[in-house]
Amino acid sequence: MSFDFRHDGDERTKRERMFMKRLMATLTCLAALTGYSQTSTGTDALESQMRQRLRNGQDRTLLTQRTEKANELRNGKVTYDGMLVQIFKADNPLQLINPAAPPRYGASWDNVVVNPSAAPPDSSRQGLKLFSIGF
Repeated sequence: MSFDFRHDGDERTKRERMFMKRLMATLTCLAALTGYSQTSTGTDALESQMRQRLRNGQDRTLLTQRTEKANELRNGKVTYDGMLVQIFKADNPLQLINPAAPPRYGASWDNVVVNPSAAPPDSSRQGLKLFSIGF
């Protein structure tokens, strides 16, 4: 007894091909829409807004603003820094002596006083900065 499934198999491959064609067409349309939705104009990008504000002279602090270090306090144009300031600012002062402390507690080299005219590397370190005032 033999069965002939050729007509059934041809019909199934036709259905599979139509399904695959529709799936590929749908995925292609979705990919095109995704790419189109991610484009933006130059007016709403943050960089272009900053450039425009700088060109117009509206915000000059963008050029001169520095990030505040962990061992530094600023009051207008006066800057206080050193180990005492860092201890005062830290929420957990014991983290300052922890070698695996998170970066928000600052780097150990922030409080080292360096002599720029000395020969590197060992003789350029002069001492530790407990407290300093900068203008």
